[in-house]
Amino acid sequence: MNLTYLIVELRKKISNLGISAQKGLGKELFEFLSSLTPIVNVDLLVYNDKSQFLLSRRNDPYSGCGWHVPGGCIRFRETIDGRLRKTALQELGLIEFKYNKDPIKVFEIFSNEKRDIANQDERAHFISIVYKCYVPFSYSLNNEGKQESDAGFLKWFYKLPEDFLDIQQCYKEILP
Repeated sequence: MNLTYLIVELRKKISNLGISAQKGLGKELFEFLSSLTPIVNVDLLVYNDKSQFLLSRRNDPYSGCGWHVPGGCIRFRETIDGRLRKTALQELGLIEFKYNKDPIKVFEIFSNEKRDIANQDERAHFISIVYKCYVPFSYSLNNEGKQESDAGFLKWFYKLPEDFLDIQQCYKEILP
């Protein structure tokens, strides 16, 4: 069997399963693809009126446990604006917010650390486009009963915490 044949067969099987790039690839297919190509994502550097920035708690086998800048992977045929808005809603509960149209930074991030996954190439190369965002004065954090140690817990910071994720250490360039 040659590669072309395998790709044609894989496309048929993916289609038969009802999987589409616009709807989402599912965890297994996404992880496989992420071991072959970089993942492009947007990161939201969210500020409030006190000049604090917002971080989210993370705990997964890809990045480990610690604080990180909220963000989301851009889906096939999805605009950057669309992903910014979906991420703001899904991760932060933000319906209304403003952001600078030009990114403040683009980071190319490689995860070279030993991680708690079988395939060390999964989710190991990111192109992160960083946007400075502002929340309305009325915005308040809603952690929905989560504890500070729980994944998804949101917290305002004036400076980076000690347990900021290793994979995002490049953010020290733009955060206090």
